[in-house]
Amino acid sequence: MKRNLILAVLLTACCASAQAAPEEPVATPPVQRTDLVDAPPPAMTDPGVKSKAAPPPGLEKAKADARREDKPEVGIRKEGDDTIEEYRTSGKVNMIRITGKSGVTRTYIDTDGDGRLEGNPKDGPVAPVYYKLYEWN
Repeated sequence: MKRNLILAVLLTACCASAQAAPEEPVATPPVQRTDLVDAPPPAMTDPGVKSKAAPPPGLEKAKADARREDKPEVGIRKEGDDTIEEYRTSGKVNMIRITGKSGVTRTYIDTDGDGRLEGNPKDGPVAPVYYKLYEWN
């Protein structure tokens, strides 16, 4: 019986120490890093960082060719009372704009690249009809 009493006291002591309040973690101060200093933003007139490496040969010519290809060539001609503007890119016609005597403009665009010109999708499925009812001055 004495043995059971000692065992009960030891068991109670162990349980009491297990239920004791947990230790609070020790707050460590934040580490100050000197290699991560915020730099001020660049000024509006700052030219920026220039690379020291030379550009590969032929890069300027390639850029000039790309700029030339991006810009469409525009040809304007008159047929009767109509003014026709043809827009070509790389020698292919990709848009035609026809302006009539009355000032109404019709636009035809090659939207899918098959070489056939379709009406402007902004005009909708039906081409509008315009009549001049009255004109002054």
